[in-house]
Amino acid sequence: MGSKMRVRRLKELPRDITPMKSYANAAACPVGHRNQRELTWEQATPYENIPGPKSLPLIGNMIRFMPFIGEYANLSAFDQMLMLQRDYGNIVKLEGIPGRRAAVFLFNAEDCEKMYRLEGPRPMRVAIQTMASYRQRNSHLYKDKYGLVASQGEAWHNFRKNVNQHMMSPRSIKPHVVQVDEVASDFIARIRKLRDVKTLKLPTTFNNEMNKWALESICAIALDHRLGCLEDNLPPDSDPQRMINAIHKMFELFYQLEVLPSLWRLYDTKKLRQLFRTLDLINGIACKHIDEAQIRFSKSPKGPDERSVLESLLSIDEQTAYIMALDMLTAGIDTTGNATGTLLYHIAINHRVQEKLRAEVENLLTEKISPVTYDILNNIPYLKACIKESLRLIPIAIGNLRTMQKDVVIGGYQIPKGCDLIASHSVLAVSPEHFSQPGEFIPERWLRENTLATIKSAKEAHPFAYMPFGFGPRTCIGRRFAEMEIETLVMRIVKNFRVEWSNPPIQINSGFINTIASPLQFKLTDI
Repeated sequence: MGSKMRVRRLKELPRDITPMKSYANAAACPVGHRNQRELTWEQATPYENIPGPKSLPLIGNMIRFMPFIGEYANLSAFDQMLMLQRDYGNIVKLEGIPGRRAAVFLFNAEDCEKMYRLEGPRPMRVAIQTMASYRQRNSHLYKDKYGLVASQGEAWHNFRKNVNQHMMSPRSIKPHVVQVDEVASDFIARIRKLRDVKTLKLPTTFNNEMNKWALESICAIALDHRLGCLEDNLPPDSDPQRMINAIHKMFELFYQLEVLPSLWRLYDTKKLRQLFRTLDLINGIACKHIDEAQIRFSKSPKGPDERSVLESLLSIDEQTAYIMALDMLTAGIDTTGNATGTLLYHIAINHRVQEKLRAEVENLLTEKISPVTYDILNNIPYLKACIKESLRLIPIAIGNLRTMQKDVVIGGYQIPKGCDLIASHSVLAVSPEHFSQPGEFIPERWLRENTLATIKSAKEAHPFAYMPFGFGPRTCIGRRFAEMEIETLVMRIVKNFRVEWSNPPIQINSGFINTIASPLQFKLTDI
């Protein structure tokens, strides 16, 4: 799905498109939803009868996404999903797009839950096949270990098992809190230099500065190394800036190759070759710094409570450590930078929320130089609620994909082995069926003691409506580190500045991941 024009404003939906509260019509739900768990394969409606855009002879569904004439053209991926749900119901099949497998979209939280429950201990997620192709072609570098993104089955399971204990434990962030806080403090100093002296506004290039902060933070975590991203007058041809530019390009090409129609599976298209060159550049820069880190560790090893992720994993398996560090540097820039940017935006336009958040922060950081500690990060319920609410409104990804490994019945339909299912969490998370005032930024809904009587607690929503980090064995491996980075920087910003926004509502570029399309020109007034 998609087109080159895929920008949408926050809180703005296409005309006449609203999230549904139930199946649109009888055709969309051939059997009562409550009884779907009791259906056998023979009782379920055949896969061929799942509603969706009719695939036309020869051209399939391509015409629907063509500029000017296609009803899905020029819409963001999020808005396309809303249209699919509006037109066809809560389970929709999309097929007939050259170079892409057919997929079934799930717009019902119970169906999403069943998808996860049936995924098994080694879930299949055939999501970034171009990355898998690249790593297989460069097996001399990866040595048959392709990482969590490009692996499936037993290879994926063994890799994940080795890295889980060092990345998923609640205490896995503890050795890195001091480093991340140092990066955040340095970023505050840089912000003071970047602000316009008269208007106190940040420059239009601040989005790039957020990416620099994210890269500097993840490099400190993964490699115990400061890359120098926050230095003044960083040259355009520096390693950090080249890395950031290349990762932007990587996600853009992922969208064009993995989401939009493409013939790269039939031959090496121009864009595929461009992606491979981009990945070569990313790998070259990242591997250079990983190699340097390994040399440092061999000369001056640290204790278990001080090791970076790379050094910790080296004690288990050198190749696993190498690939995991590479993936952290690749995946930890755009995702964390954009999630933090959208959170700051929501804080800036909600004065009540910002003041309540500031009160929580000032109670913990009595002085501007007070350190952020591991204990403090475990005592910030309102900030954590703000992060959840921001990710509910603008998640990093529009949904989660799973490839069924056996024949199953979901939503009353036969779902054959090998079928790709997409749990459309970004639509469910803004549905009034699950969240009251779903388009509003109201962190209180996530608190144990909700002080706003007019807002239903998020506990009343279906637990599988909101799923920003995935679920089960394939839960986002970097979640705890990303949350630590966001929490630490936002605490520092709120402690130092009053954050304001006077520009039009920000726009979101909804592609392979959701990214901020507007300049982050916050006005920051010293407190």
